[in-house]
Amino acid sequence: DAPWHQVRLLLRLHRYALEALAGADAGDAGGTEAAVDVRLLAAGEALDRHRDASEAAAAAAQAARTPRIAPATAYALGVLHADQRHEVEAARYAFQHSWRKEPIRLP
Repeated sequence: DAPWHQVRLLLRLHRYALEALAGADAGDAGGTEAAVDVRLLAAGEALDRHRDASEAAAAAAQAARTPRIAPATAYALGVLHADQRHEVEAARYAFQHSWRKEPIRLP
């Protein structure tokens, strides 16, 4: 999960840089609102979901390692962990589809 978290941070930095540049351009153009890149927002949301799900899965796994845990609780934590890992994979899939390159336009 660590490389995906790094991608999330880099994407946020990229988005902030674009917003800063658009803000400078908007100031020159009389205060017009900068256009939002939907692809960046969708990718960012997918990576946020990824982070939340991976942290929840790690917390469930850590809680399941508690000494003298009741079997029913351990089972429920295992189900929660599996569900969150599925959400991690779904978020990765959503990111990959939102990040597809634009088709090449020929003159």
